[in-house]
Amino acid sequence: MTVRMLATGAAAVAAIGAAAAGVTLFASGTTSAFEVQTVALGVPFAQDPPPAPDLPTAGDLSSLCTNLTNPGVSYHSKTGLVAGGISDDEGRDADHKLRDAFRAGNFPESFDVTNIQPAGPNTASAAVAISGPKFPTPVTQNLTFVNQGGWAISPQSAQALVQAATG
Repeated sequence: MTVRMLATGAAAVAAIGAAAAGVTLFASGTTSAFEVQTVALGVPFAQDPPPAPDLPTAGDLSSLCTNLTNPGVSYHSKTGLVAGGISDDEGRDADHKLRDAFRAGNFPESFDVTNIQPAGPNTASAAVAISGPKFPTPVTQNLTFVNQGGWAISPQSAQALVQAATG
């Protein structure tokens, strides 16, 4: 009986050692000749589709929102950020609201862009969550962007963004 327990214990130690060696091999980043692939009947499983080549990235849209709501930059420098440009009246009004919000402590703000989807020819929509020191929770807006040789925000979305940013 003692020999049997000793043999069983030795086999268990050998199995644990082999398993640990296998885990170490995979954790070290080395590959073996036998790589595991997920397949169904010899066909690899589909991977997540690559992002559509004509859609902007979340980083692009976040930068666009940050630049548009920058209280230290005049609307004259932001004209290319809004599809069709910014009128003088709208620009002066937005500058005034952004400066007031800055003085009130609303900035810096950050923009978390998610769910970028095509919204028609040369347009995309995205959920933009605005957060900053005066927001108890992020405020999310669904905004529209237009590709006019570079991505710009639609005029209606620009107004909504400035309104949300200046609260």
